[in-house]
Amino acid sequence: MISRRSALALAVSAGLLALVLWVADVGAIDLSAIRPVLLLPAVAAYVAVLALRGAQLRLLAPPTGAGHGRWVALAGRHQLVFILSPSGAGDLAFPLLAKRMVGLATVPGAALIAGARLRDICAVLGLGCAGLAGTGHVPLLAGAGAAVCCAALYFSDVTVALAGRLLRRLRKVPPPEPAQFAPTRLLAALLTLLLWLTASGGIMAGFAAAGYPLGPFEAWVMLAGLNVAGALALSLAGLGVAEAGAAGVLVFLGMPMAEAAALAIVARPLLLLSNAAASGVIEAVTRLTGRALA
Repeated sequence: MISRRSALALAVSAGLLALVLWVADVGAIDLSAIRPVLLLPAVAAYVAVLALRGAQLRLLAPPTGAGHGRWVALAGRHQLVFILSPSGAGDLAFPLLAKRMVGLATVPGAALIAGARLRDICAVLGLGCAGLAGTGHVPLLAGAGAAVCCAALYFSDVTVALAGRLLRRLRKVPPPEPAQFAPTRLLAALLTLLLWLTASGGIMAGFAAAGYPLGPFEAWVMLAGLNVAGALALSLAGLGVAEAGAAGVLVFLGMPMAEAAALAIVARPLLLLSNAAASGVIEAVTRLTGRALA
């Protein structure tokens, strides 16, 4: 039986997708403009994203003895669950996946994904601000925002520690034992930034495959728009929400609304397909090797 959360996510996705289809100039959709060969670099970019995510998670986690390959396998499995689940549910499953695949206890697993997501927010918003500045939208303010986000990314471990301390006080939980590891602050920031820069490359390839190439700055704005839209609304695999977000970004960048909605209807499924294919590649290699890429 379908859960209430899943039913709500399905309803939101269907409603927003119907709205985008209603706004779109469906007659302007030219499927012959799709260049499937350009999905290959998109899939390659998202495979690289998962490899970088595995490296980031391994760096931020307490030692478990698991090799880099197992962390990459965890990143691929988590991404697949994230794609197929209602918004946010994928992250709820992460601690269980981490315990099963890399031997990380549930509480440290929850702390790990929370810390990784905080870094993601800083990196995505920073790139979005840089993209706004690069496309000529309030360049001074956007440039300042990018600098603030980069600083927040660099010092994100401090924010995570303060948030954890506040939650423990509210719940009256005793402080944890002192950590026996300290991830390099600069390396963690650089890995996160490189991860999202690579993801923006996947977006560029996906939109090029849809027949509308984006420049790097436009791709950074699109990256931020898609992630903000996905975070603000409950949906199933981002359907409807992501199309609406992509259309909104394209309109912001100067494209007529009907044309933007039509392009979003084509480009967003290609991006979703590329993401799912990348997770499938990692999953397939994991199963074929039988040792999770270790």
